[in-house]
Amino acid sequence: MNKKIEGTINKIKRSRSIAIGFISIFTVLVITTGCASDTALPESRNLFTLYDNYNMTVVVVFDEEPPEIVFIAPDGNPVDMNTIRYRPGSNFTQYFLPNSMPGTWRMVYDPLSNTEISTPYSVYMEHIFIRNFEAHPAEIEHSVLPVSFEVSSDESGEFRYEIHTVFIAPDNSVEAEVLLIDGYGTLNENLNVNISGDISKQDGFMLRLTAYVQHGQAAIADTAWLDLRLGG
Repeated sequence: MNKKIEGTINKIKRSRSIAIGFISIFTVLVITTGCASDTALPESRNLFTLYDNYNMTVVVVFDEEPPEIVFIAPDGNPVDMNTIRYRPGSNFTQYFLPNSMPGTWRMVYDPLSNTEISTPYSVYMEHIFIRNFEAHPAEIEHSVLPVSFEVSSDESGEFRYEIHTVFIAPDNSVEAEVLLIDGYGTLNENLNVNISGDISKQDGFMLRLTAYVQHGQAAIADTAWLDLRLGG
């Protein structure tokens, strides 16, 4: 009787071991399948290495059809290709990667029917525009001239500005220029600054405003003028 019981127990243990092994294999398969994503595309290449944050554009050139691609950031995270801005062409697609982090960027892709794929890249910059550059001579007090302006952009962040007085000769040539004030402002917000000196009552002056937005080692700029000469 004991032998029969022992034999039954052994059979139960073997059946349990097989069931546990099956469950383990099934779990591994589920976990492995769950890890599959766009980053498992069959081919990969390095695109560029950055040492600072830049706005980058990548042009994927192909000979047959747009390949399936995913960009991989230096931290290993894939870019959401459903939200990235792009511009399609007949044999290329241009992708925009704003404020790309430093490090080596990669692209994983499936070439599909293409025999050749190239990926030229470059830095791009969003334009900025100076708007509503105005002086307010009626508000002059203690020889301080109030000036206001806005620097607009599709981006957010700060900009640097400089305001110069420019001396204009009777033949409209530039005789001299002097930096009056410089500083920083916030994009897409109106900025009010005070310029020392009642220049609105001095003949021969113009104001030149230059605004800059820095992108790594490069910068974009815009310039606006105010003619404050007598009779200007």
